[in-house]
Amino acid sequence: MKLDAVQLMRVAEELLKYFYTKGSRSVRLSYDFGDDRSFCAVEARDVVLPIDDELFLRKVFEGPVQPEVANYYGSLAGRRRDGLEMELVGTMAELEDLSNEPGMGVRIVVSRREQEYRTSRRG
Repeated sequence: MKLDAVQLMRVAEELLKYFYTKGSRSVRLSYDFGDDRSFCAVEARDVVLPIDDELFLRKVFEGPVQPEVANYYGSLAGRRRDGLEMELVGTMAELEDLSNEPGMGVRIVVSRREQEYRTSRRG
């Protein structure tokens, strides 16, 4: 299995734990594994996040993906059972979409570019 796919799954696990701690008891995960970029959508229709939590999630994904750091953090994310490691996920994936609406719940889509495409596009 590709390392990038595994790391995207670890990001999803952290998001799953995050939504659980926010009270969601029905979370749906879906993946689209592409050749150059893979996507993960996480939906929790039974919660709406307060604005502070939405801003926190946006801040987590503000910075660029840092491949060297992400490889190290990827070995850590998703391993702890007693706490969240949301600060790690921002180095591992890019935020594509975040919606947070009453009646619709929360939907977050993250992506990760495959390693070989990241390195081949570095000029």
